Amino acid sequence: MFVAGMMCALTGVAYFFLTQDAPDGNFSDLRAKGQMADKKSVKGSFLAACNDRRVWALFVIYGACFGIELTINNVAALYFLDYFDYFKEMNTAKAISTAGMIAGLFGLMNIFARTLGGAFGDRFGAKWGLSGRVKWLFATLFCEGLALMLFSQMNVLTLAIPTLILFSLFVQMSEGATFSVVPFINKRALGSVSGIVGAGGNAGAVAAGFLFKAETISWPTALFILGALVTCCSFLTFVVNFSEAAETEAREDTAAADTQPVPELATATG
Repeated sequence: MFVAGMMCALTGVAYFFLTQDAPDGNFSDLRAKGQMADKKSVKGSFLAACNDRRVWALFVIYGACFGIELTINNVAALYFLDYFDYFKEMNTAKAISTAGMIAGLFGLMNIFARTLGGAFGDRFGAKWGLSGRVKWLFATLFCEGLALMLFSQMNVLTLAIPTLILFSLFVQMSEGATFSVVPFINKRALGSVSGIVGAGGNAGAVAAGFLFKAETISWPTALFILGALVTCCSFLTFVVNFSEAAETEAREDTAAADTQPVPELATATG
């Protein structure tokens, strides 16, 4: 834990000195150039975010993907130990180690899957506008729910592992797809929108945890119920819609980004 804490602290320092506030530059520079509103003009942005039903739809949606990820991270190793006969034939230490390694495959998908969800969101957005991003989010979340229900029915380890990986792929892509939509909800209140939606992940994990504490519900049943709830939550994407003006602005921004010249790489000559 000490090493992890030190890594987090060093990452925070590096983040402060080596990054900028936005793709276009730091907020102070953008305000000086007149490309960003001053701080006073964004007063009340948190209330504006709270009054937008799309924000709360995304709050629930993120709870149905990131919240589920946190839940599975908590229970996966124990689930394999308790519900698969393969581990009952091992000694305790080896069983725990093997189950932990298999459960780790779920988190390992984070290396690329979350980014993949955002990248595909950008592609759908470039082709079909903001509605395309939302449709992609619906597809990933809907498939996540189906994959979780499928995983809950697996009782053979050789089938459960690839199903877990497939489920993890859709979980992480749903998270990336969610935040491919978030920046377009309210640009003046982007921080507030992002904060509320992000908090939905933690809220979803807490809510899902109660299913695994219920003595009358087995864990496979709890996972099946969660999968069904995630599938239902995917239809909340229909609440996330945009005006024609927002669609036009997004298309113009995309076109402007596509026409930006790519800077030439400097080459060193000996």
